[in-house]
Amino acid sequence: MAKQVVIDTDILIDFGLDKDDAVKSISTLEENYELTISVITAMELYSGCRSKRDLKKVDLLIADLNIHFVSKSISARAFELMKKYRSSHGVEINDMLIASTAIESDVKMISKNQKHYQFLSDLDLLQYPLIEV
Repeated sequence: MAKQVVIDTDILIDFGLDKDDAVKSISTLEENYELTISVITAMELYSGCRSKRDLKKVDLLIADLNIHFVSKSISARAFELMKKYRSSHGVEINDMLIASTAIESDVKMISKNQKHYQFLSDLDLLQYPLIEV
């Protein structure tokens, strides 16, 4: 199985908007990893759709990505992270589910919002923008 990386929602939004850092980072990642997302990311992308045209854009954006669905172990990890970090770091449910997907799958993750994740010691977080892998 190829090495995988979980891509956070914010990078895919920027990629869809053709923002340079996101395009370059995704291109570099594609050379070295199988690109994956959490089902939470897919749902966040669809929640931003305002038309059938938007829905089709998201369909195309995620068509070739492996989607990790929430399992019992991912949920349990996210629950523990939420309890541990909600008051100290103000973590959000979506972010803890996405991070737990990468942690429980034992793969790297990349996010534009480094501050949302950098304190999670079990998370193998890549820097953004990505310069090298």
